Amino acid sequence: MDSTSRSSVKEFFFISGLPRSGSTLLSAILRQNPEFYADISSPVQGLVVSTINVITGSESNHLIDEDRRKQILKDVFEAYYKAVTPNTVFDTSRGWTAKTSLLKELYPQTKIICCVRDLPWILDSFERISAKNSLYGATLTDDEARQTVTTRCDALMDVKKEGQVVKPYYFLEEGLLLNPGMIMLVEYESLCKKPESVMRELYAFIGKQYFDHDFKNVEYENEVFDKALNMKSLHTVRKEVTWQERPSILPKSVWEKYAGKDFWRKPALEFSVN
Repeated sequence: MDSTSRSSVKEFFFISGLPRSGSTLLSAILRQNPEFYADISSPVQGLVVSTINVITGSESNHLIDEDRRKQILKDVFEAYYKAVTPNTVFDTSRGWTAKTSLLKELYPQTKIICCVRDLPWILDSFERISAKNSLYGATLTDDEARQTVTTRCDALMDVKKEGQVVKPYYFLEEGLLLNPGMIMLVEYESLCKKPESVMRELYAFIGKQYFDHDFKNVEYENEVFDKALNMKSLHTVRKEVTWQERPSILPKSVWEKYAGKDFWRKPALEFSVN
């Protein structure tokens, strides 16, 4: 392999964790570094899982050894990001924390940055976005659940309905139990209040030299993606990284129902999601 081919090989890290917890903000900050590529959720996790399922269900399943399987899956990553210039790529998906052992198999030195936030504030954030898009029906819940704040929040936390908050919540629990050493937790409040400190810790965690980020000029939006969900500005990031205190718009009953489920702040033996 010549030097030109070697230089095009990508190095992959991952962004995962809970929704409405700062992953878009984190990606927007990382994008300031010209050596990094980061964005909102990509389809790569789904492509990888689908590829595994296709191989497993094929007649050739037992003819494809582990080395070949690994190469096929790594080729999915390389093909998707071939057009990306930076060689250090942060791929984002809530599902990666359910696939930590797979990622460790494909990229032994990789790390996953997981953004976290208390569940009531996550639900509150979704409610605020929903209120700003009152002319549309958000596709995150079905018609029945869309009627009230209580039913919307319960749907987002409903396992049977594959709620958009509860799924990554359980994925994160699994990842922390299986491979805690490859995961760095980033609290949303900490990222907003002390972004430089958090980013320096992140760079040390992934073994990269720190880049001097401009936290007063961080901007990102993806209205095409957000319009598909009928949730305009879902991924719009404010220019300056700041923390804004505000009261919750959740009913007390909803807040109390989902408060205190921050298992990531507890020792592994105390994990409880019931």
